[in-house]
Amino acid sequence: MAGRSTVGMALVGALVLLATACRNEPSPTVAAPPNPTSAPASVLPGCVVDPGTRAPAKPAGHDYRIVQPGILVAGSVTGLPPFESVQDGQPVGFDVALIAEVARRLGLRPEVQTETPAHLLSDVAQGRTDVAISALTIRADRKSVVDFTDPYFTADLALTVGVEQARGFKGVEALAGKVVGVAGGSSGETCARSVLQPRAKLAGLQPYADMSKAFTDLAVGRLGAVLADVPTSNRLVQAVPGVQIVQIYRTGDAYGIAVARSNPNLREVINRILADIRADGTYALIYRTWFQVPPP
Repeated sequence: MAGRSTVGMALVGALVLLATACRNEPSPTVAAPPNPTSAPASVLPGCVVDPGTRAPAKPAGHDYRIVQPGILVAGSVTGLPPFESVQDGQPVGFDVALIAEVARRLGLRPEVQTETPAHLLSDVAQGRTDVAISALTIRADRKSVVDFTDPYFTADLALTVGVEQARGFKGVEALAGKVVGVAGGSSGETCARSVLQPRAKLAGLQPYADMSKAFTDLAVGRLGAVLADVPTSNRLVQAVPGVQIVQIYRTGDAYGIAVARSNPNLREVINRILADIRADGTYALIYRTWFQVPPP
């Protein structure tokens, strides 16, 4: 089916909808992270993201395809708060609010479909979903499967350990013989597998679809550490007692919305909407709602 970019959403309406969504997000157990992004930062060789140089497919004409009439179907791995999580059976989070705003400006109803990391991009490429939004890093290997919109978020990685281990933490070598939790299919998993595991002589990696479970497992001693993006780590160290961020790794990571290479006009119209959302202040509103600070 064809569709066209249509009217923008009034900022007042967005305020009401975002406030409703925010009420569904679980409240942190403390007012601020025990150790937020002021943790020491460094570059871990081998963990800097390669976005690749492959150009996206060129648009032709103005029409784009959608899977279901009147609906923008977005795949998401809904276990990465504050980007996406499920509360009372409904997806909520920064990515969810952002793609909902994109859908409204397309004149479509947003529908977020919970996916597994293994099927997230293939479902877009094969036309089972229109887009994927799930804190997705724009990476060279992924560009062989899908195209990406312009970046809408940048993030680094955070290493989190138990508070007892955090005291006098000596670096990744202190994780020898331990299991590290990661988000399945993420850049954190790639970094941990290619760099942390051999360098620290880890016992293994444990991928998670729901990162709140990883932080809970860390708190009770089933994991030695968790490597995840900074925003997710900051949110979950607030919600899970007994864990602390000890290191930030600068990765050059940028998140984009995945669109099928066979649907370039949809990518182009989403890019225009993302630019409009930034220009009219809606992006800043969504950002403040989910991160409690203004966007950088």
